[in-house]
Amino acid sequence: MLSNLAPNHVFLLVSLFLVISLTGAAVAIRSALSHNKTMSRRLAGIPKAGAVKTRRSKSRAATPNMIAKFGQHLTLPDPEEISRIRFKLSQAGFYTVKSIPVFYAIRLISLLLPQFVLLIYWSLFAHDLPTKTLIYWSIGLISAGLFAPSLYLRHCINKRKLQARDGFPDMMDLLLACIEAGLGLDAALNNVSKELGKRFPVIQINLDLLNLELMAGRTRSEAFKNFAERLGLEEASALNIMLKQSEEMGSSLGKALRTFSEEMRSKRMLRAEEKAMSLPAKMTVPLILFIFPTILLMLFLPAGARLSEAFL
Repeated sequence: MLSNLAPNHVFLLVSLFLVISLTGAAVAIRSALSHNKTMSRRLAGIPKAGAVKTRRSKSRAATPNMIAKFGQHLTLPDPEEISRIRFKLSQAGFYTVKSIPVFYAIRLISLLLPQFVLLIYWSLFAHDLPTKTLIYWSIGLISAGLFAPSLYLRHCINKRKLQARDGFPDMMDLLLACIEAGLGLDAALNNVSKELGKRFPVIQINLDLLNLELMAGRTRSEAFKNFAERLGLEEASALNIMLKQSEEMGSSLGKALRTFSEEMRSKRMLRAEEKAMSLPAKMTVPLILFIFPTILLMLFLPAGARLSEAFL
């Protein structure tokens, strides 16, 4: 088959395979020099927030071990980079220790796999494809594979933020009801987590993590600060500040929660009103493109038919 190919195509094919081979060799050498055992111990020492038992976390924890082992050789040895990626993964809902190597493995696979598919398609079905077009396709696939995992991660984070923002007022109402019923804050958080599990699993998971941190001995302010950072909501940060001030000043927790809960309901109502007010502007383009031409056609088509009958 190679004898039937143009010399530039053969050179491009060999070059691509050499680049892929050198990349694999560089990854292998780097993994050998970066003390994989030390990194494995470091990752194993991170507390497993995946102990929170939810259907979503179980399904995500069922990632094939082969991908996780492959990704461990690609994990950067920088602790700051690992902590940053781990924080983003936790915000996106991936809590297991294997999520970090799996993420790096997916990033490499998303870079290399489209190139292999392009080479196979070119060698079997598109022999006459110009070299420039092939290079453009290769660059486009590399760009897509480079940014696709990060974009998907950002999409998951934004989606979970929206779910958490929708359920935050309900969480505050349930928390206020539990506090006014005489429960302590820790017991109230536990009950709220159980009640919100079906409707708002994002809040339920983060509340379970909050309870685990409190049980592990962290202070309430640190636990709520981590809770607010995981959710990424201003409302959660405001709740942390309110609880901290209430504890320092010795004010009534029930009154503070009632005021805060009313404020959360008001914000949710304002968001609903903003969506309702923006609806006419969003409907303008569909009306102009689809509905108005149909109405004009219905109005002028009979007149046009009569005029054509009269003059023809």
